[in-house]
Amino acid sequence: MTLGFSLYKLAGSLAVPPGLFILAAAVLAVPNLRRRGNRAPGFLALFLALGLFLFSTPAGARFLAGDLEDVKASLPEAGKKAAILVLGGGVRYGGDLSADEPGPLATVRIVTAHEIARKHPWPVIVTGGLPWKPNAPTTAEIMAAKLRDLGTAGPILLASRSRTTWEDLVQTSEILKAKGIRHLVLVTNAFHMKRAIWIAERVMPEIRVYPFPAGHLLDRVPLRAADFLPGPEMAGYLAFRERVGLAAARLMARFR
Repeated sequence: MTLGFSLYKLAGSLAVPPGLFILAAAVLAVPNLRRRGNRAPGFLALFLALGLFLFSTPAGARFLAGDLEDVKASLPEAGKKAAILVLGGGVRYGGDLSADEPGPLATVRIVTAHEIARKHPWPVIVTGGLPWKPNAPTTAEIMAAKLRDLGTAGPILLASRSRTTWEDLVQTSEILKAKGIRHLVLVTNAFHMKRAIWIAERVMPEIRVYPFPAGHLLDRVPLRAADFLPGPEMAGYLAFRERVGLAAARLMARFR
């Protein structure tokens, strides 16, 4: 990467949010930290700059994610009676202008589940309630429709009363018991997999769970200079939220 191109990328990343906010916070921090007396505003501005940097750069995302995505995909042996679970991952509601559709995270999960179902004759379970208005389709119904659009031919079962990952897995457990299924392929985004597995082990201990991560936040290559530039993806935010979500699940499990 030439110096000119590097400066071009740097200027572009700092000219718009979140890079613009990082630059502004850093500019505010320097004079406040250098002056005598109350330097609390300077430390606050520095904290905000560092926080935004971690949330908005690929390098920060790697630091925050750590081993979150270190889960290998696996499948049941041939001949096992199994099901494929696709956890709900958000919906884009079109209102009166366009059709409702799965959000970006959910779409990656759906495509992965479809590829598995194309090769293995297992039913697919989709989860998620919370329609945006009365009589609107649930997350599970929208995901099921997308699977059909992709060409999934086998049975699709809906767990459409759930609002959280915990409730997704509780309702899925009920479906598995009713169907006599004891093997489950769990499909969710790689950064979300460890929390989903942790909950599954507590909600359905009698079920053998096979993780199958769908999509990754992080590159598996050495860090480059561009990885330290802020961008709009905010992958670090997703990694941090997942850390908080896992801690919250462990805390709430003590009171269930």
